[in-house]
Amino acid sequence: MKTVARSTAIGCALALAMSALVSAQTTPPQKPTPSPTPTSAPAPSLAGKWIMTLETEQFTATPALEFTQQGDKLTGSYESTRYGKFPFTATLKGRALEFSFTMNAEGTDVQMAFKGEVATDYKSIKGSADLGGMGSATWSAVRGK
Repeated sequence: MKTVARSTAIGCALALAMSALVSAQTTPPQKPTPSPTPTSAPAPSLAGKWIMTLETEQFTATPALEFTQQGDKLTGSYESTRYGKFPFTATLKGRALEFSFTMNAEGTDVQMAFKGEVATDYKSIKGSADLGGMGSATWSAVRGK
């Protein structure tokens, strides 16, 4: 009886070992689950309407700016209640912004050139302007509502 029990025990152990071996050969190794790739936040954009304050020694004006941004391409318009609307192409390198356009001010073409720095939160801009024959100015702009 002891021999039968012993044979049965050895047989069971062998069956378990064989089962484990077959299982190991048929089950593909588990690959580690890749961690999700962090998605980067979209690049900040100047797109939208802005309210500008333009200050010279002679006057203060509040023209409107509007930017359209598609990738690296930045265009926009400057609109003054007195002189009208003027389209421009701008450059934005890092947070340094530049744009210019020619305005007709009471029959005279005036080259307007603006340089500014965009705040880190992209909610405001401050800079200087060369107003052609009308002198220089400082300016700031905040996003419109």
